[in-house]
Amino acid sequence: MEQLPEIILIDDVLHTLYTTPLLPWLRDQDPPPVFDRRTPSCERGYIGSWTIRDGVLWLTGVYAWRDGELTMLPDLFDNKREVVADWFTGPLVVEPAASEIPGGAVPELRTFFVEAGRVIETQDAPADAEQD
Repeated sequence: MEQLPEIILIDDVLHTLYTTPLLPWLRDQDPPPVFDRRTPSCERGYIGSWTIRDGVLWLTGVYAWRDGELTMLPDLFDNKREVVADWFTGPLVVEPAASEIPGGAVPELRTFFVEAGRVIETQDAPADAEQD
């Protein structure tokens, strides 16, 4: 089943994010948080919202349920409203929001290569590229 994607704001344009940059941070927690899986279309149990600002990847929101209670970013990150994703190194594969894709056009995927939360390279990807 297709999973609900995370979202990322880049240059004031909302994109669909096909990468899950919060997972490495979650796995490093002791014990790792376990989120309620409230729908089969979100097996990871949370939705993250992100932004790239000044060449840095920021986590700007987390929406999840734990033990029947809403859990948000401040609950996981000491009451912070946003955090630099300095734990993340790897590619971010993004697609523009449907409202940004001209009718009938094939969406152009872009890959942002991130190292310790900093964008180090960007490249357009073929529309049929494998998505994480």
